[in-house]
Amino acid sequence: MSTVAEFIELRESIEALAGQIVLSVKDKAVQDSQQRLDEANKQLEVLKSMVANDVQVIVAERLSRQLTGLSEKVETMAAKKPVRKTVVKKKPVKTD
Repeated sequence: MSTVAEFIELRESIEALAGQIVLSVKDKAVQDSQQRLDEANKQLEVLKSMVANDVQVIVAERLSRQLTGLSEKVETMAAKKPVRKTVVKKKPVKTD
């Protein structure tokens, strides 16, 4: 059985990671955002297993929705990441 203090500590950790993800998205750091999102989702799974009352259920659902929204932002940002283009040099055409 987990304690309320452990639940609160884990919730605060997830919320801190969510805040860091928001900042990473603003900075367009795709890889960093994805790593933090993965960590937050792992912690959320642990948090869901600790749920013991109605208030904790609401907290877990709220965090789940928040991370889902952030996940969509990270995926959108990753899709928009510009592909590195190779420069093609044109040879001058000789005219006589």
